[in-house]
Amino acid sequence: MAWPLVLLVAAPLVAGVASLLARDRRVVDALQCAQAGALPASAVLVAGRVVSGGGVSAGIFLQADALSAWLDLIIGVVGSTGTLYAVGYMGEEMDRGHLSARRYQRFFCLFDLYLAAMLVAVNQENIALMWIAVEGSTLSAALLIGFERSKVALEAGWKYVILSSVGIALALFGTILVYYSSEHLLGVSSEALRWLQLYRVAEGLDPTAIKVAFIFAVIGYGTKAGVAPMHTWLPDAHAEAPTPVSAMLSANMLTLAVYAILRFKAVTDRAVGPAFSGRLLVGLGLLSLTIAAAFFLVQRDYKRLFAYSSIEHIGIALLGFGVGGAGTFAGAWHLLNHALAKSTAFYGAGLVFLRHDHKLLDRVTGLLGQMPLAGGAMLVAGVALAGLPPFGLFASEVLIAAGAYMARPELAAAFLGLLALAFATLLYQVFRMTLGSPGDAGRAVGPRCRLFTGAAVGINAALLGTIGLHVPPGLETLLRAVVSILTVEAP
Repeated sequence: MAWPLVLLVAAPLVAGVASLLARDRRVVDALQCAQAGALPASAVLVAGRVVSGGGVSAGIFLQADALSAWLDLIIGVVGSTGTLYAVGYMGEEMDRGHLSARRYQRFFCLFDLYLAAMLVAVNQENIALMWIAVEGSTLSAALLIGFERSKVALEAGWKYVILSSVGIALALFGTILVYYSSEHLLGVSSEALRWLQLYRVAEGLDPTAIKVAFIFAVIGYGTKAGVAPMHTWLPDAHAEAPTPVSAMLSANMLTLAVYAILRFKAVTDRAVGPAFSGRLLVGLGLLSLTIAAAFFLVQRDYKRLFAYSSIEHIGIALLGFGVGGAGTFAGAWHLLNHALAKSTAFYGAGLVFLRHDHKLLDRVTGLLGQMPLAGGAMLVAGVALAGLPPFGLFASEVLIAAGAYMARPELAAAFLGLLALAFATLLYQVFRMTLGSPGDAGRAVGPRCRLFTGAAVGINAALLGTIGLHVPPGLETLLRAVVSILTVEAP
């Protein structure tokens, strides 16, 4: 039975449409809470069935292998805590009169459809349908980024639309080139667009066409992933979007784009060997890490600070996938831990914004004393994002450094140097906000907001601590299956 996969995709679709039609705020909240329970439960069931049976299929439309199941876990778990956080955060905005009941419903409709589009994208075996689903998530995200309707929010949303549209068009060119190459072997049919069939016939694909297709895919989907130098939309979008949306953009949308790149990489490596894609991903990863580390120290907006941290960590993950070997395992592990830590950081940032109604980093001090929940969230997330133990990002960065050293010692040296710079500058900013004497008291949030946002922060923090330096056996088995999909021996 494939009902967990159907439930995983249907839950946000049903919750989103029903929230738009609901007449009572309590009904909307109940729908969102139900979705928050359904997403992680069904994602875990899908992952379990993939581990035990090798794959899950729901007809010809939804299919999940190990890589799909890994993304299901990330989107399902973080989407669940993000939904709980959004109920508290947007509910506080409504209680303060900043949001009408109708706009409250519209927000959750868009938010749920955004999650649904991402889940459809990662559970597709068809390369073209994946592209369509990713484009659907782009449209939902654009409306969410500009949801506040302020001048800067609309500008950020418009910038996201323009750059993402260019990127998604380039990704379409890459998709067309893959089909052009595969239809000579598989015929003019949908089989020429299926991942498993592409893996099977990869050695017979036109190597030149596949190389060009991969370049288009990396630039196109890399734009959505915030990979430098295509990252310019990301700090604006993360800073101006409602904070629940900022968390989902960083934790889930960027990870989805990396997933699409990895799918193309798996075909490219089988067709032309892993060296071509590896060099490209390593170069982009180092560039992203360099730009993020350089911009940490000059940030004056705490949401933009965490946006640049997203650029850094996507770059680290790409570097891991580029060097291969243990780096592939570490890259996939890094994506999960980054999603948990970064969403936690934004959850804390959103609570600070609700209290002080500004995003100026220089005016935020002593959060641990003044706002223990927000301060604790930002401190835990900041330490994790800096790559310190006992969190999983420390383990993944050590493995990536080891893989880089085995590939090229000078590459490992450059990676560790940039990590040290990012470590120092990020922690400096986080410690400035969380430690010291409290500043202005600001405006306290209501008990309802504290309940839902506290639940989101607590779940994320507990998961970060639980999987810190130990990969649970079930996750390890799934990760090894992911590595087997992405690993191709050099000829």
